[in-house]
Amino acid sequence: MATSGSYDYSVTAAQVIVAAMEDIGMLDPGQTINSNDQATCLRRLNFIAKQWQGNADMAQGLKIHTRQRVTVFLAKGQAQYLVGPAATDNHATTQYGRTTISAVEAAGQTTLSITAITDTTTYPGTTVTMTAADKIGIVQTDGTLFWTTISSTGAGPTVIVNDALSVGAAAGAYVYWYTSRAARFVDCEASVLRNADIVDVGLPVFTDVKQYEEGISNKTQQGDPIKLLIEPLRLNTRVTTDFYPQDVTKQLRLTVMYPAEDYDAVADDIAFPQEWFAALEWELALRICPTFGASWTPEMDKNYQQATAIARELNPENTSAYYQPNREELY
Repeated sequence: MATSGSYDYSVTAAQVIVAAMEDIGMLDPGQTINSNDQATCLRRLNFIAKQWQGNADMAQGLKIHTRQRVTVFLAKGQAQYLVGPAATDNHATTQYGRTTISAVEAAGQTTLSITAITDTTTYPGTTVTMTAADKIGIVQTDGTLFWTTISSTGAGPTVIVNDALSVGAAAGAYVYWYTSRAARFVDCEASVLRNADIVDVGLPVFTDVKQYEEGISNKTQQGDPIKLLIEPLRLNTRVTTDFYPQDVTKQLRLTVMYPAEDYDAVADDIAFPQEWFAALEWELALRICPTFGASWTPEMDKNYQQATAIARELNPENTSAYYQPNREELY
Protein backbone atom coordinates (compact mmCIF):
# COMPACT_ATOMS: atom_id res chain seq x y z
CA MET A 1 0.00 0.00 0.00
CA ALA A 2 1.38 3.43 -0.96
CA THR A 3 1.97 6.05 1.69
CA SER A 4 0.44 9.51 1.35
CA GLY A 5 3.73 11.27 0.61
CA SER A 6 2.39 14.42 2.28
CA TYR A 7 3.67 16.17 5.40
CA ASP A 8 1.30 19.10 5.80
CA TYR A 9 -1.23 17.77 8.30
CA SER A 10 -2.84 20.59 10.24
CA VAL A 11 -5.69 21.02 12.70
CA THR A 12 -8.03 23.87 13.49
CA ALA A 13 -8.96 25.27 16.87
CA ALA A 14 -12.34 23.57 16.46
CA GLN A 15 -10.71 20.16 16.01
CA VAL A 16 -8.55 20.57 19.11
CA ILE A 17 -11.62 21.63 21.10
CA VAL A 18 -13.63 18.62 19.96
CA ALA A 19 -10.75 16.25 20.77
CA ALA A 20 -10.40 17.72 24.29
CA MET A 21 -14.14 17.46 24.93
CA GLU A 22 -14.08 13.83 23.79
CA ASP A 23 -11.10 13.15 26.06
CA ILE A 24 -13.00 14.22 29.19
CA GLY A 25 -16.20 12.43 28.14
CA MET A 26 -18.24 15.56 27.47
CA LEU A 27 -18.70 14.77 23.79
CA ASP A 28 -19.35 11.46 22.06
CA PRO A 29 -17.42 10.71 18.84
CA GLY A 30 -19.25 12.31 15.94
CA GLN A 31 -21.38 14.50 18.21
CA THR A 32 -21.58 18.23 17.47
CA ILE A 33 -20.48 20.66 20.17
CA ASN A 34 -22.88 23.50 20.98
CA SER A 35 -21.78 27.08 20.33
CA ASN A 36 -21.62 28.13 23.99
CA ASP A 37 -19.36 25.23 24.97
CA GLN A 38 -17.23 25.87 21.90
CA ALA A 39 -16.81 29.54 22.83
CA THR A 40 -15.81 28.55 26.37
CA CYS A 41 -13.18 26.15 25.07
CA LEU A 42 -11.86 28.68 22.55
CA ARG A 43 -11.21 31.13 25.39
CA ARG A 44 -9.31 28.45 27.31
CA LEU A 45 -7.30 27.58 24.19
CA ASN A 46 -6.25 31.22 23.83
CA PHE A 47 -5.28 31.31 27.51
CA ILE A 48 -3.06 28.26 26.98
CA ALA A 49 -1.44 29.63 23.81
CA LYS A 50 -0.63 32.92 25.54
CA GLN A 51 0.73 31.16 28.62
CA TRP A 52 2.90 28.89 26.48
CA GLN A 53 4.98 31.70 25.01
CA GLY A 54 8.49 32.89 25.71
CA ASN A 55 10.37 30.95 28.38
CA ALA A 56 7.68 31.01 31.03
CA ASP A 57 8.12 27.25 31.47
CA MET A 58 11.90 27.67 31.90
CA ALA A 59 12.58 26.17 28.46
CA GLN A 60 12.62 28.68 25.64
CA GLY A 61 14.03 26.06 23.29
CA LEU A 62 10.58 24.48 23.31
CA LYS A 63 9.24 27.43 21.35
CA ILE A 64 11.74 27.52 18.49
CA HIS A 65 8.82 27.92 16.07
CA THR A 66 8.09 31.37 17.58
CA ARG A 67 11.64 32.68 17.19
CA GLN A 68 11.91 35.88 15.17
CA ARG A 69 14.59 38.42 14.33
CA VAL A 70 13.37 41.91 15.12
CA THR A 71 15.16 45.00 13.83
CA VAL A 72 14.77 48.17 15.89
CA PHE A 73 15.73 51.33 14.00
CA LEU A 74 17.61 53.80 16.15
CA ALA A 75 16.71 57.48 16.40
CA LYS A 76 19.40 60.10 16.98
CA GLY A 77 19.54 61.07 20.65
CA GLN A 78 16.75 58.65 21.66
CA ALA A 79 17.46 55.97 24.27
CA GLN A 80 14.03 54.35 24.67
CA TYR A 81 11.97 52.45 22.09
CA LEU A 82 8.60 50.71 22.18
CA VAL A 83 8.16 47.54 20.13
CA GLY A 84 4.62 46.43 19.42
CA PRO A 85 1.42 47.29 17.57
CA ALA A 86 0.60 50.05 20.05
CA ALA A 87 3.88 51.88 19.33
CA THR A 88 3.36 54.97 17.19
CA ASP A 89 6.68 56.82 17.46
CA ASN A 90 9.18 53.99 17.09
CA HIS A 91 10.02 51.69 14.21
CA ALA A 92 10.69 47.96 14.54
CA THR A 93 9.96 45.12 12.15
CA THR A 94 10.82 41.51 11.36
CA GLN A 95 11.72 42.32 7.74
CA TYR A 96 12.87 45.48 6.02
CA GLY A 97 14.47 46.62 2.77
CA ARG A 98 17.38 48.98 2.21
CA THR A 99 18.51 51.14 -0.70
CA THR A 100 20.20 54.52 -1.17
CA ILE A 101 19.38 57.98 -2.46
CA SER A 102 20.81 58.27 -5.99
CA ALA A 103 20.88 62.08 -6.28
CA VAL A 104 20.97 64.98 -3.83
CA GLU A 105 17.49 65.71 -2.49
CA ALA A 106 16.65 69.07 -0.93
CA ALA A 107 14.38 69.73 2.03
CA GLY A 108 10.74 69.80 0.97
CA GLN A 109 11.05 67.00 -1.59
CA THR A 110 8.40 64.27 -1.78
CA THR A 111 9.64 62.58 -4.97
CA LEU A 112 12.97 60.96 -4.22
CA SER A 113 15.48 59.41 -6.63
CA ILE A 114 16.66 56.06 -5.31
CA THR A 115 18.97 53.30 -6.43
CA ALA A 116 16.31 50.55 -6.40
CA ILE A 117 12.83 49.76 -5.15
CA THR A 118 13.90 46.23 -4.20
CA ASP A 119 16.52 44.81 -1.87
CA THR A 120 18.15 41.39 -1.87
CA THR A 121 21.08 42.16 0.45
CA THR A 122 19.45 42.60 3.85
CA TYR A 123 17.95 39.11 3.76
CA PRO A 124 20.00 37.03 1.27
CA GLY A 125 17.76 34.83 -0.82
CA THR A 126 14.75 37.08 -0.21
CA THR A 127 13.58 40.02 -2.30
CA VAL A 128 11.95 42.87 -0.37
CA THR A 129 10.02 45.30 -2.59
CA MET A 130 8.65 48.76 -1.80
CA THR A 131 4.85 48.88 -1.67
CA ALA A 132 2.40 51.73 -1.22
CA ALA A 133 1.62 52.34 2.49
CA ASP A 134 4.99 50.93 3.61
CA LYS A 135 6.83 52.94 6.25
CA ILE A 136 10.00 54.52 4.83
CA GLY A 137 12.96 56.11 6.62
CA ILE A 138 15.53 58.39 4.95
CA VAL A 139 18.87 59.31 6.52
CA GLN A 140 19.07 63.11 6.29
CA THR A 141 22.13 65.36 6.16
CA ASP A 142 21.73 66.30 9.84
CA GLY A 143 22.15 62.67 10.85
CA THR A 144 18.48 62.05 11.65
CA LEU A 145 16.31 59.29 10.26
CA PHE A 146 13.19 60.87 8.74
CA TRP A 147 10.15 58.58 8.68
CA THR A 148 7.08 58.87 6.48
CA THR A 149 4.86 56.61 4.35
CA ILE A 150 5.27 55.49 0.75
CA SER A 151 2.60 56.84 -1.59
CA SER A 152 3.85 55.11 -4.76
CA THR A 153 6.95 54.20 -6.73
CA GLY A 154 7.88 55.17 -10.28
CA ALA A 155 10.41 54.94 -13.07
CA GLY A 156 13.92 56.12 -12.54
CA PRO A 157 13.46 54.58 -10.03
CA THR A 158 11.75 57.01 -7.72
CA VAL A 159 9.66 56.78 -4.60
CA ILE A 160 6.92 59.27 -3.77
CA VAL A 161 6.38 59.82 -0.05
CA ASN A 162 3.51 61.40 1.85
CA ASP A 163 5.58 63.87 3.87
CA ALA A 164 8.31 66.14 2.55
CA LEU A 165 11.91 65.80 3.75
CA SER A 166 12.49 68.11 6.69
CA VAL A 167 16.20 68.66 6.04
CA GLY A 168 17.40 67.03 2.81
CA ALA A 169 19.38 63.93 1.92
CA ALA A 170 22.78 63.40 0.28
CA ALA A 171 23.44 61.07 -2.62
CA GLY A 172 24.32 57.67 -1.20
CA ALA A 173 22.29 58.19 1.99
CA TYR A 174 20.55 55.06 3.20
CA VAL A 175 16.81 54.52 2.79
CA TYR A 176 14.93 51.86 4.77
CA TRP A 177 11.39 50.60 4.43
CA TYR A 178 9.13 47.98 5.96
CA THR A 179 5.51 46.85 5.78
CA SER A 180 4.49 45.69 9.26
CA ARG A 181 5.48 46.69 12.76
CA ALA A 182 6.94 43.99 14.98
CA ALA A 183 4.71 42.52 17.68
CA ARG A 184 5.32 42.88 21.39
CA PHE A 185 7.73 40.09 22.24
CA VAL A 186 7.95 38.27 25.54
CA ASP A 187 11.61 37.25 25.73
CA CYS A 188 14.91 38.21 24.09
CA GLU A 189 17.45 35.45 23.50
CA ALA A 190 20.21 37.55 21.92
CA SER A 191 20.89 41.13 20.83
CA VAL A 192 23.46 42.76 18.56
CA LEU A 193 24.19 46.17 17.10
CA ARG A 194 24.33 45.85 13.30
CA ASN A 195 26.22 48.38 11.20
CA ALA A 196 25.77 49.40 7.56
CA ASP A 197 28.10 46.61 6.41
CA ILE A 198 25.85 44.08 8.21
CA VAL A 199 28.55 43.37 10.80
CA ASP A 200 27.23 42.62 14.27
CA VAL A 201 28.56 43.43 17.75
CA GLY A 202 26.95 41.57 20.66
CA LEU A 203 25.01 43.55 23.26
CA PRO A 204 24.41 42.19 26.79
CA VAL A 205 20.80 42.50 27.97
CA PHE A 206 19.80 43.56 31.47
CA THR A 207 16.97 41.40 32.75
CA ASP A 208 15.62 43.76 35.39
CA VAL A 209 15.48 47.45 36.18
CA LYS A 210 17.78 47.17 39.21
CA GLN A 211 20.60 45.81 37.05
CA TYR A 212 20.17 48.68 34.62
CA GLU A 213 19.81 51.43 37.20
CA GLU A 214 22.79 50.29 39.27
CA GLY A 215 24.91 49.08 36.37
CA ILE A 216 24.76 52.25 34.24
CA SER A 217 26.03 55.27 36.12
CA ASN A 218 25.85 57.86 33.31
CA LYS A 219 22.67 57.42 31.34
CA THR A 220 23.07 60.53 29.18
CA GLN A 221 26.22 59.56 27.29
CA GLN A 222 26.16 59.82 23.51
CA GLY A 223 27.37 56.98 21.30
CA ASP A 224 26.65 53.46 20.15
CA PRO A 225 24.67 51.34 22.64
CA ILE A 226 26.68 48.60 24.34
CA LYS A 227 23.97 47.30 26.71
CA LEU A 228 20.18 47.09 26.69
CA LEU A 229 17.34 46.91 29.18
CA ILE A 230 14.33 45.02 27.81
CA GLU A 231 10.97 45.18 29.60
CA PRO A 232 7.84 43.43 28.27
CA LEU A 233 4.91 45.73 29.08
CA ARG A 234 1.17 45.18 28.62
CA LEU A 235 0.91 46.35 25.01
CA ASN A 236 4.53 46.86 23.96
CA THR A 237 8.04 45.77 24.86
CA ARG A 238 10.22 48.65 25.99
CA VAL A 239 13.86 48.64 24.86
CA THR A 240 16.21 51.07 26.61
CA THR A 241 19.80 51.68 25.51
CA ASP A 242 22.62 52.72 27.81
CA PHE A 243 23.86 55.40 25.38
CA TYR A 244 22.04 58.00 23.31
CA PRO A 245 22.58 56.78 19.71
CA GLN A 246 24.11 59.12 17.14
CA ASP A 247 24.59 56.83 14.12
CA VAL A 248 21.17 55.94 12.71
CA THR A 249 22.69 53.69 10.02
CA LYS A 250 23.10 51.12 12.80
CA GLN A 251 20.19 49.04 14.09
CA LEU A 252 19.42 46.85 17.05
CA ARG A 253 18.97 43.26 15.89
CA LEU A 254 17.09 41.22 18.49
CA THR A 255 16.49 37.48 18.43
CA VAL A 256 13.22 37.17 20.31
CA MET A 257 10.49 34.73 21.24
CA TYR A 258 7.44 36.06 19.45
CA PRO A 259 4.00 35.92 21.07
CA ALA A 260 1.61 33.10 20.26
CA GLU A 261 -0.97 33.93 17.62
CA ASP A 262 -4.56 34.66 18.63
CA TYR A 263 -7.33 32.19 17.86
CA ASP A 264 -10.05 34.61 16.81
CA ALA A 265 -12.31 31.90 15.43
CA VAL A 266 -12.60 28.14 15.74
CA ALA A 267 -11.80 27.84 12.02
CA ASP A 268 -8.28 29.22 12.61
CA ASP A 269 -5.46 26.75 12.06
CA ILE A 270 -3.35 25.90 15.09
CA ALA A 271 -0.12 27.95 14.93
CA PHE A 272 2.01 25.30 16.62
CA PRO A 273 4.17 22.60 15.00
CA GLN A 274 2.55 19.20 14.49
CA GLU A 275 4.33 17.69 17.49
CA TRP A 276 2.42 20.09 19.75
CA PHE A 277 -1.10 19.13 18.61
CA ALA A 278 -1.57 16.33 21.16
CA ALA A 279 -0.05 18.46 23.93
CA LEU A 280 -2.53 21.25 23.19
CA GLU A 281 -5.39 18.74 23.09
CA TRP A 282 -4.58 17.31 26.52
CA GLU A 283 -3.68 20.65 28.08
CA LEU A 284 -7.07 21.98 26.99
CA ALA A 285 -8.74 18.84 28.33
CA LEU A 286 -7.08 19.45 31.71
CA ARG A 287 -8.12 23.12 31.79
CA ILE A 288 -11.79 22.54 30.85
CA CYS A 289 -12.29 19.50 33.07
CA PRO A 290 -13.47 21.52 36.14
CA THR A 291 -15.55 23.85 33.95
CA PHE A 292 -17.67 20.99 32.68
CA GLY A 293 -17.73 19.04 35.93
CA ALA A 294 -15.75 16.12 34.54
CA SER A 295 -13.45 13.88 36.57
CA TRP A 296 -9.74 13.93 35.82
CA THR A 297 -8.67 10.29 35.96
CA PRO A 298 -5.22 8.69 36.29
CA GLU A 299 -5.51 7.46 32.70
CA MET A 300 -6.22 10.99 31.47
CA ASP A 301 -3.25 12.29 33.42
CA LYS A 302 -1.01 9.60 31.95
CA ASN A 303 -2.02 10.71 28.45
CA TYR A 304 -1.49 14.35 29.41
CA GLN A 305 1.98 13.71 30.83
CA GLN A 306 3.05 11.71 27.81
CA ALA A 307 1.77 14.23 25.25
CA THR A 308 3.36 17.23 26.92
CA ALA A 309 6.66 15.44 27.66
CA ILE A 310 7.12 14.38 24.03
CA ALA A 311 6.48 17.92 22.80
CA ARG A 312 8.79 19.47 25.42
CA GLU A 313 11.67 17.08 24.71
CA LEU A 314 11.73 17.53 20.96
CA ASN A 315 14.66 19.98 21.16
CA PRO A 316 16.50 18.95 24.32
CA GLU A 317 19.77 20.56 23.28
CA ASN A 318 18.01 23.93 23.25
CA THR A 319 16.11 23.40 26.46
CA SER A 320 17.05 24.23 30.04
CA ALA A 321 16.08 21.94 32.90
CA TYR A 322 12.53 22.39 34.14
CA TYR A 323 10.55 20.94 37.02
CA GLN A 324 6.92 19.92 37.29
CA PRO A 325 4.99 19.26 40.50
CA ASN A 326 3.61 15.86 41.35
CA ARG A 327 0.11 15.68 39.88
CA GLU A 328 -1.31 12.95 42.12
CA GLU A 329 -3.39 15.53 43.97
CA LEU A 330 -5.49 15.93 40.82
CA TYR A 331 -6.85 12.41 40.90
